[in-house]
Amino acid sequence: MNTLVFVIMFSGIWALIGVIFFVIGIALLNNRKKKEINCTSKTYGKVTDLVRHENYNEDGGYSTSWHPVIEYNVGELKFIKESVYGSSQSKYAIGQDVEIYYNPEDYNEYYIVGDTLPKTLATIFTIVGIGAIIIAVFSAILILLNKNEKIYY
Repeated sequence: MNTLVFVIMFSGIWALIGVIFFVIGIALLNNRKKKEINCTSKTYGKVTDLVRHENYNEDGGYSTSWHPVIEYNVGELKFIKESVYGSSQSKYAIGQDVEIYYNPEDYNEYYIVGDTLPKTLATIFTIVGIGAIIIAVFSAILILLNKNEKIYY
């Protein structure tokens, strides 16, 4: 196989994976930042339920994640929201009070104060993306630098 083709395939795959993860991470970070900017009104809510989600793997196994259901009021309006973020062990308990910031122009947009999972997930995606891009760049450099070396046995 031609060295240049190999570099493009090997490094290209790592670069593509890196860019995808990096873009997702940045999008998640921007989404959280947007919520922090838009959600300026404060209220208090309560965890009313923990919903179990089972995610099945290709090998027949599954993992479980727990998503808190939050109930909060804005004036006379009551909102019940299941968080899109879940974890294998919920940091919330049913009946737990939570501080919530919501968007005064769109009461459905909110975030829970102290919920670090969205930012942690975004950071992980961003770091994995950067790592994969670094692997792509260094592997391309190493392959191209070593392509002219002769190996004698």
